[in-house]
Amino acid sequence: MFVKKIGAAFALLFALAVANTQRVQASTITVVPSEAQSQIQASINNSHVGDTIAFQAGTYTLSHLRLQPGRSYLGATNGQTIVHGTGGHSVMDFYGTGLTMQHMIFDGGGLYLGGAVSGAMVEYNTFRNISFGPNGVTEFANWTSTVGVFIDTSVSNSDISHNTFQNLSSQILYEESDQNLGVSGIFGYGFSNTTITYNTFDTVNEGIKIFFDHADGKNVHINYNTFTNVHRMAIEMQHSSSNGLEVAYNNISKPLSSWIESFGISAAIGGSNTVIHDNIIDDQVASVCGTRCSIGMGIEAWGNSTQVVNNTVRGYWGWGVAVGTSSNLLIENNVLCGPDMIFISNESPDPHPGELSAGNKTSTALYCSK
Repeated sequence: MFVKKIGAAFALLFALAVANTQRVQASTITVVPSEAQSQIQASINNSHVGDTIAFQAGTYTLSHLRLQPGRSYLGATNGQTIVHGTGGHSVMDFYGTGLTMQHMIFDGGGLYLGGAVSGAMVEYNTFRNISFGPNGVTEFANWTSTVGVFIDTSVSNSDISHNTFQNLSSQILYEESDQNLGVSGIFGYGFSNTTITYNTFDTVNEGIKIFFDHADGKNVHINYNTFTNVHRMAIEMQHSSSNGLEVAYNNISKPLSSWIESFGISAAIGGSNTVIHDNIIDDQVASVCGTRCSIGMGIEAWGNSTQVVNNTVRGYWGWGVAVGTSSNLLIENNVLCGPDMIFISNESPDPHPGELSAGNKTSTALYCSK
């Protein structure tokens, strides 16, 4: 018995020693604006898992700075840390597991998340002044550089929250067409176990654009975001592998004319159990668009057992809720109003078995609320 106790005590002491050693090894590496990118890259490459790379206040001009996984990258909170790109490329690139990115101002370029990324915490940052291309017609050859946060393959167990996206692709915001890939604040593929919450989007081509392309799409929440002055769509989701997607408590207002196909929320997905609830989608200013002056759809809903409940859609939208390919879709307890609005309509001639509409309030008023 005595030997067993000695062995247990030794094991405990060894574990504590290892833990203490790991804590001692974690350190903060400070970089400053006067350093060349090669110096900053060397500091990152020489850091260790658990370390923090602190960017002092000031402006850094960067291109494809390669971030190592398992680290935190923090901007100044007693000033502004601006990481500036000159267009046509991302400012920072990340591959792997474990990223904390906070308090950075991305100016003229965004953050690229490549491959199967997990454990990414992108929070309290600003993404601004990102251009479509050299002019309003020619797009940069590397179109991914026109996005605030771009996910090229998948992201899981992550959080993209409390960020600001402003003045993105302003060159095309008043074009009467959908420009190519719809440059966005957040654009990505393959989301699961991820939250996108409390972000602000102001004067952007698109806010959030997600393709659910893989066997994922589970436990994704897009909640409490604010969108103003959006050209194409505030939230656009496509393809078929999502399951249990929630889009809730978002506030969308003042879509930009003159693009007639602007939407509030588009869930053109063939997945299951999407819930779109308690969003406010408002347009109080008529667009200037010739003979048809209503902007497109407040909510576009497809999928299996999709629920559209407790939303408010009001103003100059052409359609309140437009239903695409679907089964067992529920439209319930929504408030829909607008002088030219088709309140609930089937977007396609496809059969919609099990579609149910109940308890919705409609009026031709320009403004309404619950």
